[in-house]
Amino acid sequence: MQYDGLLLDHDGVLVELLELSAVLTGIREHGEPCFRRLGLDPVSASLDALGVGTDSERVQALADGHGVDPEALWRCRDDAVEETLHAATRAGEKDPYDDIGALRQLDLPRGVVSNNQRRIVEYILSAHDLRGLFETVCAREPTLGSLDRKKPAPTYIETAMADLGVEQPLYVGDSESDVRAAHRAGVDIAFLRRAHNADTSLSTEPTYEVTSLQEVVALGRPWV
Repeated sequence: MQYDGLLLDHDGVLVELLELSAVLTGIREHGEPCFRRLGLDPVSASLDALGVGTDSERVQALADGHGVDPEALWRCRDDAVEETLHAATRAGEKDPYDDIGALRQLDLPRGVVSNNQRRIVEYILSAHDLRGLFETVCAREPTLGSLDRKKPAPTYIETAMADLGVEQPLYVGDSESDVRAAHRAGVDIAFLRRAHNADTSLSTEPTYEVTSLQEVVALGRPWV
């Protein structure tokens, strides 16, 4: 098989991860004015349902428990995450991995597929002068409905394929949901192990396992 494109996850593949606890702290701090306008005290309320990896049902349950509009609650959350990750980028906590330059060796369409917000991904890539490496960025909009399109759903992979006009891309990810999304989209997946997921056990087999983006570029299967 020849790959006619390359799709990559963002956080943990292209740029460093921010600790989940730091994201939740940022949600509380940056989101406090908005949460209070909704009548929700971010200090006493349990906001774990707004953390990374949540789903629409958990958000709905939190909103119902506090008598607030779930869409408004989620927008407060996503706006707070945007501020948190912008600040982390400026502080050098969302830097690109050293091996990202290897991608320039591949002369074929490249795209980013992420469960993060598209506006955040675009900001981080632009902050590091990396946006030009990728022809498309497919990721969430800051709406509650976007949670139902996250990986492991194949939606963003399929959208990126359509944007790039490719039929057989390789996808590079660092999580179980990445592997499952690739299988659902019918594309091969390279599971990238870095420090944060070196010991992760997968219940779904990836096409390849690699430890760097250089290894992705050097894979034995030919690139178009």
